[in-house]
Amino acid sequence: MYWLLLTTVVIFIDCTSVKGGCSGCSDTCQMYNELKAEIDDLKAARIPVAFYAYLSADLAISSVSTHSIIKYDVVDLNLGNGYDASSGHFTAPSDGLYVIHITTGARDSSHAVVELISNGVIKDITWADSMNHPDRTVATTVTPLDLRKGDKVNARIGPAKGGAVLESTTHIRCSFSGFKVQ
Repeated sequence: MYWLLLTTVVIFIDCTSVKGGCSGCSDTCQMYNELKAEIDDLKAARIPVAFYAYLSADLAISSVSTHSIIKYDVVDLNLGNGYDASSGHFTAPSDGLYVIHITTGARDSSHAVVELISNGVIKDITWADSMNHPDRTVATTVTPLDLRKGDKVNARIGPAKGGAVLESTTHIRCSFSGFKVQ
């Protein structure tokens, strides 16, 4: 790392000392830009990544269609700025092993399959099911994923759903969270 930083500084000094800036040393500037990008990637890999978001209120099951992304609107933690509440997507800010967690609650004869999606592929499935009984149920997933920088992960409504609500109140909190292990 020290060598890489020192080389970058030397190339930068060499490149900026040429009359006319980078136009006189395009190979050197290209090398500088590549090394700078490598340093930026190394710095990004060291930044802790963790997010925790949840629904601020019950989600009416009739208001969501099959395969619609769940947008957890309260962002309680977003280290690394990977979670976007407006889209419902977590975007991996760096390569690594991540653990993603979804909790879903259903109430009073309601049910829904919730799928964990990574880059368009189903990685895990859970079913919160109080379909034939007037009570609460909670379903959860904990899924390790090997993600590359820019990979997208989200939770979406699966093919089976019905009843009134997915509950997110003082009794159950529908949430989406994750963290980078390494």
